[in-house]
Amino acid sequence: MTLKITLITPPDIFENDTDSVFLINLNSEEQAQATDWLGRFESDKDLNIYFYQGEVDMPWFLHAMAVSKYKYIDIDTDSPITNLLVGYILGKSGVYYRVGDHNIASVYGYINPNRIDNVITFFERILSATKQ
Repeated sequence: MTLKITLITPPDIFENDTDSVFLINLNSEEQAQATDWLGRFESDKDLNIYFYQGEVDMPWFLHAMAVSKYKYIDIDTDSPITNLLVGYILGKSGVYYRVGDHNIASVYGYINPNRIDNVITFFERILSATKQ
């Protein structure tokens, strides 16, 4: 059975008992990869995806952080809000991140060891964990 996804973007909020994931600052290539991969993923569960692309909506952003079990941020994709909050974001549980610069990654590694290469690796890890 194909995974049923509810996509949530600012300013909308969606409350139910389904697991939520927060995707932050995906570039267009990652968006296409994620869409393709999720379209082929088989699961009998549903998934809420909070999707953030730099909108200046702090209450929504903080809500999405709070209700999402897992979060993914592409640190290399710039956003004024996430630039200010990157340390806060990385300090939260369930956060995975991508950053290309190895020097920056070595610093962020002290805050959060969950550095990954791409959004597909993120989905493979978290959806495999929720399947069991």
